[in-house]
Amino acid sequence: MTGTHSLWEHAALDPNTHLLPGIRSFWPAFTSYFHNGKALTHLATYKSYYASADPLHSAIAFCGFVSFYVWLMERITGNASQVDGLWTFLPLIYSVHFTVHKYFTYQPAKLSLFGGVESASLWDKVEPRLALMTLLSVLWSVRLTYNAIRRGMFKPGEEDYRWPLLRKTMSRPMWHIFSIFFIAIAQNILLAITALPNYLLLTTTSVKHVTEPVPRPVNQLILGDYILAALFVLNLTIQFFADQQQWNYQNYKRGKDPYEKPLPAAMLDPKSKLPVKNQTVQPYSTPDDARRGFVTKGLWAWSRHPNFACEQTTWWILYAFVPLTFLPRHLDFTHAHWSHFANYAILAPLAMNALFLPSTRYSEQVSAEKYPEYADYQKRVGMFLPIDTLLRTLYYNLIASKQDKHRVEANVWGTSHISKIKAN
Repeated sequence: MTGTHSLWEHAALDPNTHLLPGIRSFWPAFTSYFHNGKALTHLATYKSYYASADPLHSAIAFCGFVSFYVWLMERITGNASQVDGLWTFLPLIYSVHFTVHKYFTYQPAKLSLFGGVESASLWDKVEPRLALMTLLSVLWSVRLTYNAIRRGMFKPGEEDYRWPLLRKTMSRPMWHIFSIFFIAIAQNILLAITALPNYLLLTTTSVKHVTEPVPRPVNQLILGDYILAALFVLNLTIQFFADQQQWNYQNYKRGKDPYEKPLPAAMLDPKSKLPVKNQTVQPYSTPDDARRGFVTKGLWAWSRHPNFACEQTTWWILYAFVPLTFLPRHLDFTHAHWSHFANYAILAPLAMNALFLPSTRYSEQVSAEKYPEYADYQKRVGMFLPIDTLLRTLYYNLIASKQDKHRVEANVWGTSHISKIKAN
């Protein structure tokens, strides 16, 4: 590779080839189509803009529109959870956009076997690898939407419990600034960034971008695609079980079964309304667990946030389709280039990591203030990775005093857990 792309193994991996020019040309292109109020009212203008402009432009314009909508609705309703209600859909929308853009804008002609010209087939205009990534995004969206619905996130006026708490810590002017730049703008940019892997792969095949061949073209699926898809489904399954265990526990704590129906009176303390008998479904909580106030069993015994850990893993798996496309054939890592693994699309998983870490820390701060035993849970179980919990297990088994070990584990898993260990 020579010239301006000498640092990058492939021109498409270089942000100066498509990404940055696309960002810089957005506003001139947008104003050339929507130069007056009349153009804004014509559907034909939007169709022409979508078909002719860089697909990145449509994504940026949509992101800007959603950001304005979120800010406006927050100002009207006072509810800061506007993005929360869109979170389960927006990454999928961006993924679909980059997958179908070629379908609506590219009509290659093909010679038929019997002479003449025939229209291109679906798979000439929708690349299988991009379609697979979008299908996986659909599964992600279905799981997250289902969990959001049953938790009541889409109820009118519903607001994440953290926003009112955070609002109290800020002056009104500071909250307005935070609302504009983080809630409305930054969060929407982060959600748009999740589709950077899709955009990068699109630039390897779209007639508007294509530069040079790639080792594994996106127009055909290989074994690596199926392996990544299987890992994605496995990760999603773990996430589902984590959600379900938390759901079961929260209902048990409130004296309900997993279907939110009240538990039999014999299972509840008549005064406190807390359970007095063990839970019969995962994570098989006890009355001690219910009194503690937060789930610590099942997958939650290995990670304080197994659902968040899987959520972040989701974006790394989707990003892995980029190295899969550009790595040398036969996965010859001896000839791999650093840009196969570190290119502008890696901003997608990194951005989500950057968002989840402070958000999770703030959630834990709230939990620690609410539940006395949560500090011991933080000591005993890792925030995200099970390997972190294993290291803590070694510490408490080999280094910490028995008294400290028993106290911490009793606060985390209850005295019945300690008794069971002693019995074994």
